[in-house]
Amino acid sequence: MSFVDDWRAWHASRERYAGAEYGPSALESTNWLITEPAAVDGVPGLWALTGDGGIRGTELGVSGRTVTLRGTETMRFGRRELRVFDRNGTVALRVFNPARPQRVHFSAIDAYPPRESWRLPAVFEPTPDERIVITAVDGVEHESVVAGRLHFELDGNPQTLTVTRGSQGGLGAVFGDATNGVETYRFRFLPIEEPSAEGTAWVDFNRAYLPPCAFSDQFVCPLPPLGNRYTASIRAGERAVILGA
Repeated sequence: MSFVDDWRAWHASRERYAGAEYGPSALESTNWLITEPAAVDGVPGLWALTGDGGIRGTELGVSGRTVTLRGTETMRFGRRELRVFDRNGTVALRVFNPARPQRVHFSAIDAYPPRESWRLPAVFEPTPDERIVITAVDGVEHESVVAGRLHFELDGNPQTLTVTRGSQGGLGAVFGDATNGVETYRFRFLPIEEPSAEGTAWVDFNRAYLPPCAFSDQFVCPLPPLGNRYTASIRAGERAVILGA
């Protein structure tokens, strides 16, 4: 498969994911609960934290039944789906609704044409003992272990990219550049292929993708750390969500 065909297949899979019935565009609300039962818009009953990482719903229907959700368990009322969201030990109830207008009218993800010139060679410097403070879009901060830094050149200028390792493995970064808020969303995510044993790697900005909060403001995405905010314009990867009529 050619470079362009490979990118097109990736982009098509991203659009399928974004517009899926219970994909990111369907997130209707993120509800930060306490131990006192409270109503949640769009779903029956009263909802509260169990105190051990779960969420309990009470007074559900005429029988007044009770349910408890933990981990990856889900529950549906009509077409709405309830999921547990755990952010570093703080638990919320998320409601996904396929009828949310932003999902119903999702059309595509606008992106720059793929160009091999945006696939840049890099050198990986592991930093296993380093931690940085990550700030989310809602202002909440938490510490994260830094997997390392990638050193590369952009328009002839030396740059670094701070990367972390996901819970399921694989490296990733959050970055900003001069196109944000003008040509692209306010920041973007970037997956990084695993570096070689010798430390060689690639920074492929063609695979820069929109964070979940581009599809719903109910996500709490991490913002780029200071070192990952570039003054240059990176015209590669995904740009913005396109909504149809």
